[in-house]
Amino acid sequence: MKNNQILKNFLIMIVCFLLDSVINFFIPTNITRSGLTFVPCIGLLMFSLLTITIHDKSERFFFGAACGLYYSVCYSNSLLIYVLIYCLITFVRTYIYRNDNITLFEFIIYAAVIIIFKELVIYWLMLITRSTFIGLIHFLTMRLVPTLLLNCVFAPIVYLVYEKFDIYIEPNDFDLKDI
Repeated sequence: MKNNQILKNFLIMIVCFLLDSVINFFIPTNITRSGLTFVPCIGLLMFSLLTITIHDKSERFFFGAACGLYYSVCYSNSLLIYVLIYCLITFVRTYIYRNDNITLFEFIIYAAVIIIFKELVIYWLMLITRSTFIGLIHFLTMRLVPTLLLNCVFAPIVYLVYEKFDIYIEPNDFDLKDI
């Protein structure tokens, strides 16, 4: 059953990443990237919900690393930063915020925190590699805020789709010993 769940999660994630690509294709952007920039994060939002559905902790981290690697290879030009971001989200969902029955409001707040964290890490990486020279205020107003607003609109939709999957999370007796 565990392997079946991880395969379902991988298929769901591939669909979500493809949906991110389709949305990104249809969102109007400047050629010079000097205007507003929206980055859809449907895959990241669904990943943050699906991580807790995998029973074994080592499989959770494998799932996080595999999703991060897939995103890095297919959609990004920075190889391992997304692997680290996805594994960090897995760590937070496994050891810090282990709520199985997350509410819509909690998920929107959690999604906003994840998106802010991801965008700031990517901006910091671009600054230290000198891939960008835009200032922090310009980054906040032209990329972070529009991305955050767009994904806060997508977050309830992702949550409702996740709820439609009706995924049962098996209780793990060993998790109680970690507290």
